[in-house]
Amino acid sequence: MGADPQTGLASEIAQLGVSIEDAAAATEIVLAEADQPAEPEHQELRRQLTALRERVALAHRRDGDPVALRAELATLLSFARTLQADAENWRSALADRARDLERRQAAVRQERRRLDLERENLVRRRETLQSTILQTAVRMAQETRGEWRRTLPVITLGEGLTVCSVSVSFPRRGLRLAGQRLVTLSRSHSLLVRRE
Repeated sequence: MGADPQTGLASEIAQLGVSIEDAAAATEIVLAEADQPAEPEHQELRRQLTALRERVALAHRRDGDPVALRAELATLLSFARTLQADAENWRSALADRARDLERRQAAVRQERRRLDLERENLVRRRETLQSTILQTAVRMAQETRGEWRRTLPVITLGEGLTVCSVSVSFPRRGLRLAGQRLVTLSRSHSLLVRRE
């Protein structure tokens, strides 16, 4: 005795319904895990999922030909699988964008650390240069019984980082004439003492 065609058709319809719901549930999980409800793609996928479930419910409510129902459910299954693949692709693209954003943020943090370190080194260098200029000027002023004071030129090492030159003036003593020296930096930022 052969199988009842109506039973086989009912089984196919039931299996199509289960397969559609499995794909819809998988899509639902992807959309829930992505947690980006404000994104237009998320909203569109959610809208299509709702429309899919409505179409399946409408197809089952119609009193029609079981062969036509099977054909419509087969079409809806294809749509459900495409929708599931679209949702997974969207989630993957979202994850790629998140990784790319994290990479860019890490690069910005690394560049900021590099610039901070560079500035710290420049600040230390500035302190060393300024100290060397001051020590040289003070020593010269003590040796000649002169006076020293900060003056121009002010040399810029970086943004907001300057080194002041120091002028040393000394009085006439015996045969030695009164004079003035400028303790400053050369273009290569080495110590330079020049007569004024």
